[in-house]
Amino acid sequence: MPGSRGAIPSPATVSTSGASSVPENARAFLENHLPKELAAALDWTSLTLEPCSFIDPQLTSSESDLLFHITLHQSDAFLYLLFEHQSSEDPRMALRLLSYILRIWERFAQNHPPPAKLPAILPIVLAQGKRPWKTSTRLEDLIDLPPSVAQILRPWQPTLVYHLLELVRIPYDAFAGTPEGILTLRALKAEPMNELLEDVIWDESLLFSISEGALERILRYIINTEVSIPKLRDRLGKIQAKPLQSKTMTIADQLREEGKQEGRLNALRSSVLRALEIRHGAYPDGIREALEAIDAPTRLDALLESAFRSESLEAFAQNL
Repeated sequence: MPGSRGAIPSPATVSTSGASSVPENARAFLENHLPKELAAALDWTSLTLEPCSFIDPQLTSSESDLLFHITLHQSDAFLYLLFEHQSSEDPRMALRLLSYILRIWERFAQNHPPPAKLPAILPIVLAQGKRPWKTSTRLEDLIDLPPSVAQILRPWQPTLVYHLLELVRIPYDAFAGTPEGILTLRALKAEPMNELLEDVIWDESLLFSISEGALERILRYIINTEVSIPKLRDRLGKIQAKPLQSKTMTIADQLREEGKQEGRLNALRSSVLRALEIRHGAYPDGIREALEAIDAPTRLDALLESAFRSESLEAFAQNL
């Protein structure tokens, strides 16, 4: 499996899919970036987000997904949008998508017994990588069919084709959608290209058009990458509109303080776990999960002392 960029935080904790989870943002983007005949056949007024995810747990730091219900020629259908944040392409993406699509159909089948038919699913991959993909978007290209019997075997094989949208292939000024959606996509494209401080990300006409919450999500994403904080402050200082500059700097300062505080908490949690390893050799996942839920430094300091003094893991757990 291709490795993910360790510097990039999980999409769930930043904003990579957050903007597109709003149906208005998703519609404004997809309606303009899907094949025209397909976009015209969909009833975009029916687009609704399904509150579920189908990705493998071990991949949550490198990808995220959204499932939208939509009407297609008066029939139920789904748009399945997979955000791919890995630095390299997955040659077997079609196979991975097939497993996700099966999960969607299984979920549907549980609530819709026969004779209900399975809905059409339109899989879309939004790739954030630095380089264009060379991987085929067709599942059948992954199957080794001997040429002499390929025509005989092909009807017996599953077929699937997904729509691949590569940010690296789309010019910054070609992104269509709402102001929040456009800025989010520009930031996603700019990150692997080391262009987060370029003017195209700080388009003031777009920044003025988004909510404070959307601005915070985009700034949080940028701050959580490897962008230089001094260089970011310099870039914020170049914003021409003084009210926008002031608001942006204030939000950025607040986010940096949050980051420092979270860094201190993570260091304390790691110290507690390390103390348990030294004292008792190992610890169950339940203790780690319980520590992650604690956000009081004084409480973690007390647990660090308890980790060194406790006679057993059970005794330590009683203090949680």
